[in-house]
Amino acid sequence: MRSRCMVGARYRTGMQAVLSGVPCEGKDVWNGRGGHGCGRTPRGGRDTQGGRDMEASGVSDGRGQPGVRLLVVRPHPDDESSATGGLLAYYHARGVQTGVVICTGGEEGEIHDPTLDPVVARPHLRAIRERELRQACALLGVAELRLLGYRDSGMPGTPANQHRDAFVQADPSEAAGRLVRIVRELRPRVIVTEPPGGGYAHPDHIRCYQVSLAAFHAAGDARAYPEAGPAWPVAKLYAIAQIDDGQWETLQPAFQAAGFDVGRRQRSRQRARGAGPETATVALDVRPYSEIQRQALLAHRTQIPPDSVWGRLPAALYRRAFATAYCIRLHPPAVPGEYEQELFDGLPV
Repeated sequence: MRSRCMVGARYRTGMQAVLSGVPCEGKDVWNGRGGHGCGRTPRGGRDTQGGRDMEASGVSDGRGQPGVRLLVVRPHPDDESSATGGLLAYYHARGVQTGVVICTGGEEGEIHDPTLDPVVARPHLRAIRERELRQACALLGVAELRLLGYRDSGMPGTPANQHRDAFVQADPSEAAGRLVRIVRELRPRVIVTEPPGGGYAHPDHIRCYQVSLAAFHAAGDARAYPEAGPAWPVAKLYAIAQIDDGQWETLQPAFQAAGFDVGRRQRSRQRARGAGPETATVALDVRPYSEIQRQALLAHRTQIPPDSVWGRLPAALYRRAFATAYCIRLHPPAVPGEYEQELFDGLPV
């Protein structure tokens, strides 16, 4: 598995960053709606755009059309479960229809599933990771899953950047148009995506933010992409917040007592203290959903080694380390110090 992304570490707390040596990159559960989340048989089969598949499922907005209130847009399979897994489970538990868009197939990931021969599995990794993604989405209660259809661009400066189907090589306008079509179909009130700059230097995280921002603005403009369906203005756009809330200092003794010697690893990173919780617009308590988030992450068997810390960490400690999902409102822009109880503050029920 490549080191392109660390589970939660880039996006959340200082405590979560202590586990940065563990890179990120089935089970079906009843979703309470008479179905099994994104693991159900798709309604209407496959909608192919630009030669790439985007699968539609059968959740309705009450008017006979698919619909969600919250849409999470992430670059790779497994990203939905790492920094946004707790958030998705939180809103599903509250009866909010959620959707996920994954921009790439994750073809540049490594293969840690001991049941797979890496040489044999490599040519099929896109399909394997899609299956893992669907299992994870079912666990998180995701109602609608869409695949934007691009290829994983790989880490910066690698040959994968030059692949003609790589996300980083996509025409920005064409990529935004694909996402606009999904937004207008699903009609979310809120979108959550990467932070400005992508959070770190991976090309797909950077491009995901750019495309999400463009699509957010274009979706409500009837003059933009008229072929993508009737305009749908999204009320709010949030980014995953890079927050250091001091949990590293608080939980370090507990980690050491549990046999996880993370101090040396943290010291070697020599990380400066990041932005504090006061810079986030929203801070959700996702502790009740930590085990759901963990099981969704572990559904990505190719990306998470069986003996990883994510599987071995005691439940109580895991819950404390991944206690909060932070977001910053990008549009309408949040003023310094502004705080919302949750993502839908101020919006009609």
